[in-house]
Amino acid sequence: MTIRIVSTSDIHGRIFDKDCLTGEEREGSMAKFSTFLKRQRKEYSNVIYLDAGDMLQGSVEVYQDVTAQFRRTSLPAEAFNYLECFATVLGNHDFAVGVPSYDRFFRANNCPVLGANVYFETPDDYLPPYRMREIKGVRIAVLGMSTPLSNLQQTIDRRELDVSAIIDEAKYWMPILKEKEEADIVIGLFHSGYDGGRNEDGVTENVVRKILSEVPGFNAILYGHDHRSRCLKTVDCNGDSVVLLNTGPFMTKAGVTTITVSGAGTENPVISADGELVDITAEIPDKRFIKKLSGWYDDVKAYSDSVLAVLAAPLDANSILWGESSLMDLLHSVQMNFNGAEVSLASPMFTKSAFPAGAIHCKDMFDVYSSDYYMVSVMLKGSEIKTVLENTASQYYNTVTDGSGGLLKTRKSGDITLPRRSVSSLFTAAGIRYEIDVTKPEGSRVNIISMSDGRPFDPDRMYRTTINSNQYTGTTFPRMIGLTNREIRGRLNGGSPADTRFYLITTLSLSHEAGNDYTAPKMTDWKLVPQDIVSACLAKDTIGFNIMQ
Repeated sequence: MTIRIVSTSDIHGRIFDKDCLTGEEREGSMAKFSTFLKRQRKEYSNVIYLDAGDMLQGSVEVYQDVTAQFRRTSLPAEAFNYLECFATVLGNHDFAVGVPSYDRFFRANNCPVLGANVYFETPDDYLPPYRMREIKGVRIAVLGMSTPLSNLQQTIDRRELDVSAIIDEAKYWMPILKEKEEADIVIGLFHSGYDGGRNEDGVTENVVRKILSEVPGFNAILYGHDHRSRCLKTVDCNGDSVVLLNTGPFMTKAGVTTITVSGAGTENPVISADGELVDITAEIPDKRFIKKLSGWYDDVKAYSDSVLAVLAAPLDANSILWGESSLMDLLHSVQMNFNGAEVSLASPMFTKSAFPAGAIHCKDMFDVYSSDYYMVSVMLKGSEIKTVLENTASQYYNTVTDGSGGLLKTRKSGDITLPRRSVSSLFTAAGIRYEIDVTKPEGSRVNIISMSDGRPFDPDRMYRTTINSNQYTGTTFPRMIGLTNREIRGRLNGGSPADTRFYLITTLSLSHEAGNDYTAPKMTDWKLVPQDIVSACLAKDTIGFNIMQ
């Protein structure tokens, strides 16, 4: 007897065959995968489809579904239902959309969302840990788990979910599956990468390799999270064969695990497994899948094409490295309106550097703010805020003493001059007035003159500061200011219940609904000095200069 396990991971909302922002056909999509899966089911009688998480963030269709869809059921759930998914798990990006959104996904999904390591107090008090299926006397267990990354949204939603270590739960559940459930085949379905990613709290996010060395009994481990395609037949700590399969992101590949069973229905069936990765980019999108979800597609397209506002003046960031930017003013205005902020620290999240006056559409906001990050309010000392700005000054500007020097640190890409460091790493601030003196040595360039309202700026005072969730949960930002991840968590005032793009969209649409053209309020007040040297340098540096990478 042959059993085929078809798997995906890290779909990131690539549901439709066409991108709802650009109208272009996607390289990979669930619509294409549906064609492949149907062919597998036509050729083989025993096919099980499994998904290893990260579905609810990453495309306009799932963004609209989470933030602006109130009439229909969950689109990702409907897609899984059409494909008759047997089981899925939550990825870290699925957690990030917040409890109401992933609970809605649970309710609409015909298949269980497994979570052997996701619970409140005891295993199985929130999500089912595994799912069983019997085929001609052969019992198959699918054990599902999620990476135990720190999760900002759980803090915001005040849900005391514990996402425990995968390795510990695997050791706990394997005997139950083998002895109580009498499983002949055990499949691990994990949103966790192959190896590495240990943080200062001792949490390891990528543990598949470790499972092989410590937990025998799996016939196959289907996983994701690290976005690295892998197909490997190896052995566990007992020397028994195990297939490892990671399809990689964005639905360009499908995983196929073929399990052959000899002596099905007997006390000791002989089981062997092999795996392969199949490129599905050339598949013809399934017309029935598209028709089934056409109503959702039409809703998303209308949302994407809708006019948010009329810009009275362009939103521009082309001068962001040497002066104020209306595009950054828009972002800072949203961050300064969050949680009583005194200071906003923001990095450019745009993929286009200018938007002309006139109509700006909802789809444009995915170029204004390219990631689904949330706003986070933390307490930072004045000296720590200055350190962030000194770091930016060191990354982007040379020390110059006259107008003949090269002000900006650049690199060449063919005939194009680019910043040496991506502008996405740049920090600008609102709520304060400051200067960057490019004649001074690195580390001594930033002079914070005052708060924006003229009050003195105190390097020893704690200021309520808005940053984004990636800066808060990552390691680079805390280390920049000399804090550990645990220490910056102790500075938390709260996080926004929706992502930053949602607030940007709301800001513009409210202006439009009031019948007003939108002009970004002036939020930043900084400059490079001395002005004569800076002007002379920029006359040379900005010829043909491009901030986009």
